[in-house]
Amino acid sequence: MASYRHSTGFAMTISGLQELRATPTVRTVANNFDYIGGLLSLGRIPGEDNIAYRNRLFDVQVHPGGPLYEGVVNGLARSLGFVREKTLLIDLKSNYGYNLASNPRVDILANRVVLYESWTNPDTYTIDKEIYFYDRDSAGYYLEDLVDEINSSDCFSADIYSGIRTNLHSFTLVRGTSTTFVYNQLIRGHKMNKLLFANLLQDTVWFEEKDIFTTEVTSTPSSAGEYKIDYTNGLIESYSIPSGNGRCGYKAASFPLKVDSVPVQVFSLHDEDFTEELFRQELQESGSYVNGLPNGEGAEIYHQLFDETKVFWGE
Repeated sequence: MASYRHSTGFAMTISGLQELRATPTVRTVANNFDYIGGLLSLGRIPGEDNIAYRNRLFDVQVHPGGPLYEGVVNGLARSLGFVREKTLLIDLKSNYGYNLASNPRVDILANRVVLYESWTNPDTYTIDKEIYFYDRDSAGYYLEDLVDEINSSDCFSADIYSGIRTNLHSFTLVRGTSTTFVYNQLIRGHKMNKLLFANLLQDTVWFEEKDIFTTEVTSTPSSAGEYKIDYTNGLIESYSIPSGNGRCGYKAASFPLKVDSVPVQVFSLHDEDFTEELFRQELQESGSYVNGLPNGEGAEIYHQLFDETKVFWGE
C-alpha cells in the first residue's frame, strides 16, 4: 500500500521499500508582459520575474538591435539578461573658456582608447594619448586605472558614473566616437547663427550660400562675404544677412562623451584594431607594421573557427 507525506518537494513511499523524491518545477504564469514580449520577439528568461522582464522589454526601444556592431551588442546583451549602462564620462579640459585641444576627438576602439588633440580626417591628426587596454588573459585596465590614464592627458578628463564599479574591466566599454557629422543644417536669416553642436572641427564647415560665406576671418566681419566662426561654442557671425533658406554642414566633437559598458564583446576579423592583436606585427622598411604569422591567441581563435565552420579546400 502506498503512503504519501509532504517534504520540500514531495515524497512517495511504495510498499515501505522504495522512496521517490522530486521538486516541483516553478512555472511563471503568462501575463501581459509575455504578450508584449511576443510582439517584440523577446521571450522571458527562465525564472525571470515581471520587473526584470519589463526592463528588458523597455530596453528594446532604448538600445535597438540590428546587423551592425551596436545592434549586435544590444541584441546579445538583452537576450542574455545583461544590462547596458552608462559607465564613463570623458570631457575636455579648458582654460579661460577655451578648449586645450584645437580639434578634439575620442575614439573607443576594440583594443584601445585614442585621445586626439587635433583631428580633421583619417590622414590629418595629432594624438594626445593612446591607451591600449586589450588583454584577453587579464583585466588589461580596470576602469579606475583607465580614468587615471585619461586624466593624465593634457587635453581630456574622465570620471566614472555613480554606482558603477571602479574595478570593472575596461574592455567591456562599448565602442564609439565623439565625432558627430551634420550634413544639412538650416542657417537662419540672421547675422548671428548658433549651430546644433559646439566644439566644431576646423576645416570641416561648409556653406551652401557661397556669396554670403566667402572669406573666414578671425575678427568681427567688416565687409560683404566675410564671416567668423566660434568653433568652441558653435557660433557663426556673418557680415551679410543669409536668405534663411541656405544650409551648412560640419563635423563636431560631441562632449562630454558618454561611454556605455556591457559584458558582451563582439569582434570582427576584418577589424584592424582587433586583428593586430592576433598576429605578430612585422616592421616594414617604410616604418609601418603589417600582420605576420598568427600569435598564440590568433592561432587558438582560428582553430576554433575551423572546428565550428565547415571549410573545404580545393574544388
